Amino acid sequence: MLCALDPKPAALTEDKLELFRDLADLVGHQLEQEDELGRRDAQLLSAREAAQLREQLIGIVSHDLRNPLNAITLSAATLLRRTDLDDRARRGISRILEAADRANRLIRDLLDFTQARMGQRLPVKRQTVELHALTEQVVNEVQLAAADRELKLETEGEGRGAWDPDRIAQVLTNLLTNALQYSPAGTPIRVSTRGEDKAVILTVSNEGPPIPVELLPTLFEPMTRGTAEGSERRSIGLGLFIVDQIIRAHGGSIEVSSTVEAGTSFRVLLPRDILPA
Repeated sequence: MLCALDPKPAALTEDKLELFRDLADLVGHQLEQEDELGRRDAQLLSAREAAQLREQLIGIVSHDLRNPLNAITLSAATLLRRTDLDDRARRGISRILEAADRANRLIRDLLDFTQARMGQRLPVKRQTVELHALTEQVVNEVQLAAADRELKLETEGEGRGAWDPDRIAQVLTNLLTNALQYSPAGTPIRVSTRGEDKAVILTVSNEGPPIPVELLPTLFEPMTRGTAEGSERRSIGLGLFIVDQIIRAHGGSIEVSSTVEAGTSFRVLLPRDILPA
């Protein structure tokens, strides 16, 4: 309502009354818009606070889960060293160790995810690393857990650079796990490291159905999977997101190509950034 007071009321023509009505409508519309913006701001703030609380809760829970898991791993490893175990008991303890290792990897991914989503770059502790040797070590470790699959490794050129070996091993483990889960049984996984002038190229390739084209742009976002196949063995979809964040922290990049003919390949470029001797 727009009210005009005049100590000496005068008769107003219809066109002047219409002007007042238009002005009242304009002011009313503006007030409605301000109320709507206020409600939206409140909803946005509430959603942001809820998201931050969720991420903080994930970080706290993930951190606290490590203590009992470490106790399980230590106890199982101690039991496995006993010489009086039969084959059945040894297989059971080995499965406990494998499950604990998977849970630890998931916790690590959750912690990294929380840190990245809160706007913090993942910590990287650079040291001189021979990438060819590091890659061979990780491939051998993954091969032990996937004895029924063939992992082929090729190396070329100079592999020395300044990277965080634990983080690079995390990248390679996630990529290999991803390749094993989303490729047909009996097909090989190919890994290569190639030294160039200022960088080393790490490639992990697998055969099988290609990733749908419409999923490629969001493949490195959290909670994203390239296909539904193998999802029963998959985590919650953080692996490639964490890989991307670690590579970014090293100043590198990752790209993926996926076709029916050539299969799927993840190509990682890691700048050398050699540390002074």
